Amino acid sequence: MCIKGLGLEAGNKRIFIDASRCTGCHLCEIACSMAHHSICNPQRSRIRIHEFKNPEQHIPILCQACDGAPCIKVCPVNARVREANQTVITDEDRCIGCRACLYICHLGSPVINPSTSQTMTCNLCAHEKSGPWCVAACRDEGALQLVDCPEYAHKRALKQALKLSNGKPSQ
Repeated sequence: MCIKGLGLEAGNKRIFIDASRCTGCHLCEIACSMAHHSICNPQRSRIRIHEFKNPEQHIPILCQACDGAPCIKVCPVNARVREANQTVITDEDRCIGCRACLYICHLGSPVINPSTSQTMTCNLCAHEKSGPWCVAACRDEGALQLVDCPEYAHKRALKQALKLSNGKPSQ
């Protein structure tokens, strides 16, 4: 859900994923674990790179903060909450580690914190004025980009239009 004309704190930003640019370097995972846990441990990352061997392909997976998020609805203790920036996170004081949110997520984006057995999902590094660390770590490859929701919609429309025109921009 995008709220027009408002900043990150109001949910106007999202991480745009271009899987075709992901090389599987895992720098985003390392950056995320550093940002949230001050440790270089991809198991503590809120983003994961799924790798497929045939053909070799890498897909970054992170919470998309779905409208009507089923993970919020299924949590038996109301530990999954939507933040002011529209991200969906786990309230660590409430979470009992049942993993219902993990099982219902169609992306499989909630990950388990190995120290607490509670789920974690992306909060867009809300504590950082500079934005998500994973996006900064992926700057060279460009597989992850922080975009305004209207910009995201525009990029998708442009990409589809270019596909339909065989990659030739209209004049």
